[in-house]
Amino acid sequence: MKQPPWRYVVAAVAFFGLAVVFLATQHSSSSEQQDVFTTTSHTGIGILDNIFNTTLGFEKILAISLPERTDRRDGLIIASAVSNIEFDFVDGVHGDTVMDKTLPPGDHGHLPNSSIGSWRAHLNAVAEVVHKNYTSALIMEDDADWDVRLKPLLRDFALSYNALARGPDAAILDFNGLPLTQPPSVSPYGDDWDLLWLGHCGMQLPIHGLAIHHNDVSVPETKHLRSWDIIENTPLAIYPPHTRVVMRQVNMPVCSLVYAISQSGARKLLYSLSLRKFDSPYDVMLRAWCQGSDGNEAHVCPGVLPQLFDHYRRAGSKTVDSDISEPNQEVREKEETLNIRWSVRLNMGKLFKGDTNYDDQYPDTP
Repeated sequence: MKQPPWRYVVAAVAFFGLAVVFLATQHSSSSEQQDVFTTTSHTGIGILDNIFNTTLGFEKILAISLPERTDRRDGLIIASAVSNIEFDFVDGVHGDTVMDKTLPPGDHGHLPNSSIGSWRAHLNAVAEVVHKNYTSALIMEDDADWDVRLKPLLRDFALSYNALARGPDAAILDFNGLPLTQPPSVSPYGDDWDLLWLGHCGMQLPIHGLAIHHNDVSVPETKHLRSWDIIENTPLAIYPPHTRVVMRQVNMPVCSLVYAISQSGARKLLYSLSLRKFDSPYDVMLRAWCQGSDGNEAHVCPGVLPQLFDHYRRAGSKTVDSDISEPNQEVREKEETLNIRWSVRLNMGKLFKGDTNYDDQYPDTP
């Protein structure tokens, strides 16, 4: 029998070895306290190591912020600097500056100027991704906060979604036993997604297409997990404490705090939300675009719960919390970020000093 050429044997062995190393990286703990902000990791897989660079494995990071909200801008600049993250601002938009003739068809007369401005600002960011032909970009709002361990957590998300994307739709996977998969070639997060919904105010869990990460010490105990409805029980209550779930497709997400968009996804999103229809707040239309409701085709939008980014809220008057929602006259006694244990913003003083004994917003019950 004729033997296969050596170059094919070597290629097959090399691919198998690469895939084994790619899978083996899942066993790295998300609780690591050292080198969480470095520009290199130790996975041995070049494309996965890109998550540890200054743009988190995306070609660009864009932050939406009103120029006059210097408090928001300065806070995000400092949080990104201590996290070794680089980004560019995209100016927020006041809705009363958006000309009526630029609005696409749809029943948008009931929307306040703040919602119109938010819609346009997000689409300006998406338009920049398309216009400058970025392969991918992370788009965030200026009050985003994240865990000190963000980069290892994003690596875990990438491993989980890559396994889900290459498996059956009904898969329910254990993070500590992910199947062998071929490493992606374009993005560390996979080669076939439109939008990654990474920061939000809560979402539901689908019944399948899940990668379940038990014993993720960056996740607060279940009793501490919150969504936009502060009294609503988290969908994660069905799992043991400290469980994070990556989903192949989002289910009823709320808030567009932080999301990543691919070039292909950005083109489709800009066409749909800027030119075809405008009748709801931006995050509601984004959800319909992802899920294929309200006349939209479905798009590939993986998600994660608990979210990897959440809203930072400073101490004092709650009127500063949002430039979209109605003013709130209540007073917050201390700063907080829901669902994030080692918040970068709440640990700023320690990060300045290199102190890795981070303050935990949600310590475990003794």
